[in-house]
Amino acid sequence: MIQKRLGLLVLTGLLIFSVGCARLLNIGTTEPADEIYEKDIVVNKPISQPAPSDIQSDDLMQQQQIQIERLRSALNKKEMTIQEYKKELEIATLKVQEGVKMGEADSATAAQLPPNAKPGECYARVYSSPKYKTISKQVMIQPATEEIKILPAKYEWAEKQVMLTEATTEYKEIPAVYKWVSEKILVKEAHTIWKKGRGNIERIDNATGEVMCMVHVPPKYKTVKKRIMVSPARIEEINKPAVYKTIKYKKMILPPQKQVVPIPARYKTITKKVKIAEGQMTWKRTMCETNIDRNLVLKIQRFLRKDRYNPGPVDGILGRQTRRALKSFQRDKGLAIGSITYQTLEFMNIKVDKKKK
Repeated sequence: MIQKRLGLLVLTGLLIFSVGCARLLNIGTTEPADEIYEKDIVVNKPISQPAPSDIQSDDLMQQQQIQIERLRSALNKKEMTIQEYKKELEIATLKVQEGVKMGEADSATAAQLPPNAKPGECYARVYSSPKYKTISKQVMIQPATEEIKILPAKYEWAEKQVMLTEATTEYKEIPAVYKWVSEKILVKEAHTIWKKGRGNIERIDNATGEVMCMVHVPPKYKTVKKRIMVSPARIEEINKPAVYKTIKYKKMILPPQKQVVPIPARYKTITKKVKIAEGQMTWKRTMCETNIDRNLVLKIQRFLRKDRYNPGPVDGILGRQTRRALKSFQRDKGLAIGSITYQTLEFMNIKVDKKKK
């Protein structure tokens, strides 16, 4: 019995691995309509003729950009598909290893069955993802240092007198001063002269009767103008004082100073995830195929779409894309992967009819 179970688990793992490889290679598989494969990608064909205008060139660049985005999207989906197949292969490997351990110890077979199971309940052996813990740590990004600062000098405004020109002595020649004056000068002194005159007896003939009188002639003067010197020429000494100007200037009251400023070390808080529990296969209560109806699948699809997981068309069919979105949701939330467990339904706040349990 144990050997049959072991052989069945090995065949199951090999079958999952072969199906995954066949899907990757597109051999004998039916491709879902919601996936993009290499044949759906439009190959960039060479342009035989150059664009006749700048508008056509811009359109061509936009088409090439759209094709690049489609190629990038297809590549991302391929990478996601490969990661899912690797995860399925890891789960199958764990199942095979668990089967080997069951074959090695018959007594452990009963211990690996679901504990405290009740009649009418279904359990699935699912893979529980590893548990991580986020820890914070301070890391020094810059050691403590010192910075030397030069404090500038301090100044204040002051006034001082600056000599513009020195004191000088000049000598000035002052000429003589003259003026005009009037003066009477004696031209001829007073004197007497004889003049013929007439008397009581006039001359009868030429020999007798002549009268001569002595006449006093006063002196004769003449008025003339002459230039006289009022003051003589001289040399005058002139002393010119020095000329000063009051100016404002900056007076240094405090010289420049050097100041040493300590700079403390700088730290940065980083967070990282630390694995605290390894992934393992565990028994989880699950929904059976008989009680998974269309209404339940619709609720799951609506919740996944609301939480930004793409389950494909919301049609109540548990298809491949819905299963893929459910696995991604379970992996991100740290839930058991591989089945529609009650743990997942409780996390989604989806209630199950008690009659279907």
